[in-house]
Amino acid sequence: MSFTKSCCTLPPVESSYTPQGTEWKLDDLPIYETLDKTSKRVLICAYDIFGFHPNTKQFCDLLGKSGFRVAMPDFFRGHPLAMEGFANITREEIMKFVQTKGNWNIAKIDLEKVLEYYKKDGCTSFGIFGFCWGGKIACMASAEVADIKAAGLIHPSMINLEDADNVNCPMILLPTKDEPDMMPFYEKLQQRLGGSCKHVRFDDMFHGFAGARGNLEDELNRKRVDEAISLIHEFCSQHVK
Repeated sequence: MSFTKSCCTLPPVESSYTPQGTEWKLDDLPIYETLDKTSKRVLICAYDIFGFHPNTKQFCDLLGKSGFRVAMPDFFRGHPLAMEGFANITREEIMKFVQTKGNWNIAKIDLEKVLEYYKKDGCTSFGIFGFCWGGKIACMASAEVADIKAAGLIHPSMINLEDADNVNCPMILLPTKDEPDMMPFYEKLQQRLGGSCKHVRFDDMFHGFAGARGNLEDELNRKRVDEAISLIHEFCSQHVK
């Protein structure tokens, strides 16, 4: 795995983190936003099914210190899947949750509302990145939301090969050892979009390492999260201008 310029400029993640951003509401939609609001470039974070979490907020905060304004809508409005007892939740229960509270038709309405707010606030360029469930949301947004200029999928869930047929902007793929091989997906992107896309597989990491499932007390996990942040930063710096 190669290091990018931002590896040398972005602060490293912390194992015990206190979020630095603010939470506010756009009508009934809670939003976590990073502190610096001067940038006209906005990255939307689509979290995983565990909702707002210090790990995910830290990911946003670090990108917010590097030339982006980062916003994380609370699509589940304070009612994500609980991490406690998650091992006992069935696949059927998870899918029901996603289909009812997290399906794309619902999330798209919220996403477009958020983008309209930031456009009225003077922002001019937009990207999106997502973890797990949020990776699917980012993928769908890249296909159907014209304002999105770049998308990042971090250990994504529920991605189908056919989804690549509809992607309309540069995309970076960051799967782990637990995701299916995404090279066929990447190759489709390359055929359609040329050399604007990127693929880096974290073979020594597990699904969720950069989101709520991550253990930032673990040195290797922390190092890989630093690399994921750097890769998203470098990629979005190229395409969200």
